[in-house]
Amino acid sequence: MRIASLVATRGATLAITFGVFGALTGAVAAACTFYQIGEFYGIAIGGYCFGLQPTPSSKCGGIDGAIYIFPGLVFGIVFGPLLYFSERLSAAGALVYVVASFVANVVAVSVCISLMHPVGDLLPFDNLTLDVAISGVIAGAVGGGLLGAALAALNPAVKRALPSAVAAGLGVLTPVAIMLDQPGICAFFIVWQSGYAAAVAASLPPRSRGEIGA
Repeated sequence: MRIASLVATRGATLAITFGVFGALTGAVAAACTFYQIGEFYGIAIGGYCFGLQPTPSSKCGGIDGAIYIFPGLVFGIVFGPLLYFSERLSAAGALVYVVASFVANVVAVSVCISLMHPVGDLLPFDNLTLDVAISGVIAGAVGGGLLGAALAALNPAVKRALPSAVAAGLGVLTPVAIMLDQPGICAFFIVWQSGYAAAVAASLPPRSRGEIGA
């Protein structure tokens, strides 16, 4: 009973620690996105826009490239080493995690932007907030699932279901980032990365270098 209590306490402490670091990375990531690098346009196939198109005559737009680049990169740069120092990944595994975090975010943002127009067309009514929220949930599941799969590949003892589910759930907050401009972006990334980081901590096995793949 005492051992189980100790394990639970350590697990809660790790989740809180990861959550706090996640809030910090979210704030830094949001700040980085304010230094815009240029818009990444949507993709039009056969005249149909997989991107942002306010009106049928508008160009197939997107969002600034900083959103694609910085959030995943900042998260990975911090949490790769954290997973290494908490003895859940090897040094090589931590480096791979940084790259995986970057790639997962790029994919998630791409999925989210690409789905907004199709989701809006599929719904029987016009509701931009709902369109964005649905797209965000799917994108969160894809991006969080990819990063969770990468972590599970590097450490097979990791439970990947919880982070994926939390990532999808937090994706419903995507309208906050898109519709409230800079304050919304800050709030979204702080909450999302904090929640996802805490879920990652809860999915980790007891520390053991012997279980960790490179």
